[in-house]
Parts: sequence; C-alpha cells; structure tokens
Amino acid sequence: MQEHDAKVLCGAAIPTLIIGVGAIVAFSVISGTAGTFGAGAALLLVLAFFGVSGFAVARISKRNPDMFMPALLGSFLVKAVLLAVALLVLRGVGSIPWLDATAFAVAALLCVVAWLAGQVRVIATAKTLHVEPLSSTVPSGSEPGHENT
Repeated sequence: MQEHDAKVLCGAAIPTLIIGVGAIVAFSVISGTAGTFGAGAALLLVLAFFGVSGFAVARISKRNPDMFMPALLGSFLVKAVLLAVALLVLRGVGSIPWLDATAFAVAALLCVVAWLAGQVRVIATAKTLHVEPLSSTVPSGSEPGHENT
C-alpha cells in the first residue's frame, strides 16, 4: 500500500470513529443497551466495508493502474448492495431485542457520510501529482518542445 492510500484510509477512518462513538453515546442515552449495540454494529460494519474496499482498491491499482476506476466503482456497488441487504434484514427481523434497527440505520448513515467527508478532505488537501512527470533527458543545446532541424 502506498503512503497516499494509507493517508486516505486513516483520514477517513478517524472522523468515522469520532462520529460513530458519538452515535453510540447518543443512542445509549436515547435507546439504552439496544441503541448502543445497534450504533456499535453500524460503526463496525461501515469501518469493515470501507476499510476492506479501500485496501482492496489500493492493492488492485498498485498492480494494474488501469483497473483503478473499475475496481473503485465495483467496490462501491458491492458496499451499497451489502449495506442495503443488512438494513432490509434488520428491518424484517424485529425479534432481536438487543439491537435497535433505527439506531443501526441512523448510525450507519452518519458513519458513511463521515467516511466520505474524511476521504474527500484528505484527497482535496493532498499535494499529489496526478500526472507522472517525464523522466526523459533533454539533449544539451536543445530546449524542450523545440525540434532541432
């Protein structure tokens, strides 16, 4: 994993942890133990989904830079589908007394927004070259962009 990828993952995980812990505290006050477990499960799910997909995309783009965008879009699709399935399963299963589905849904939404905001902030403030500079040597006596005729 490159240094830039590690910065992006850390820069996104830290705000997610802060928002997630805040959601856990808030829902423990609002809904008790069930709210605590619901918000905690959402925090863990979001960290796992986004962390694993970020790590996988970084590995794929290191091996084959042309696969960066397809891997990124594919991981986004898989994350969205799995999160939707998790929310539908929790909605349909009302018999889990130790898990508040509302706390799970709200905390998951807040954690996803925090992850994306942290990721955007790190990428926007990074001073990363988007084009690799040419490392060709220019013959002496000629300037770049001018042909010798």
